[in-house]
Amino acid sequence: MEKGKTNIDHYHMFILLMLSGGFMGSYSYYLKGGVFANAETANLLILALNAANGNWAKMVAVLIPIATFFVGTFLSEMFSDRLKRRWPSILLFCETLLLALLAFLPADTPYTIYHVAIALISSMQYNTFRQARGVQLSTLFCTAHLRGGGSMLYHAMKDHDGTALRKALYHIGMILTFVLGALLCAFTSDILGTHTLVLAAIPLVFVLIEIRKRDRSGE
Repeated sequence: MEKGKTNIDHYHMFILLMLSGGFMGSYSYYLKGGVFANAETANLLILALNAANGNWAKMVAVLIPIATFFVGTFLSEMFSDRLKRRWPSILLFCETLLLALLAFLPADTPYTIYHVAIALISSMQYNTFRQARGVQLSTLFCTAHLRGGGSMLYHAMKDHDGTALRKALYHIGMILTFVLGALLCAFTSDILGTHTLVLAAIPLVFVLIEIRKRDRSGE
């Protein structure tokens, strides 16, 4: 584990972060203009396709979260170097507060505000929380988990390796959790509308509470 990056190593905490990540990704695409604010690979594809079609407005719309994600990664490195073990809890507190504020902005708030905010907190979360129990995990994307799950499952079957099987299940669990978060957003948005984003903050609260407990106990 990299000192200053994260002081958690519990898989269930990454599951909660992934649940929130799937929710945020679905929210920005489904309710805020068809932009994946926390998945910049998809946005780069959207950027290229719209460049080919000469759709400059859409290009700018996706370029903004791409640039914000880059800046957020830079800032998270800076803050983690300066704040060390305090950084993960500070990040989660700010992320929870920002999601709650976004959820209750006026209905006519420009989509760009949401894209920038979600891209910023997503990049910081992704760069801060990196692994649990020795397994590299992403709390926002599934491509790495598809690769990791397939690779580990092969080695588990080939070598009868219980450790590889455990890692494969970790990756599969993260994928399913991401999908669950996206589904929850789609279903609850029919009831709560844009206010549904506040639900993405709930898993973060539980992770924050546990991190604070570990900080106080000196873990």
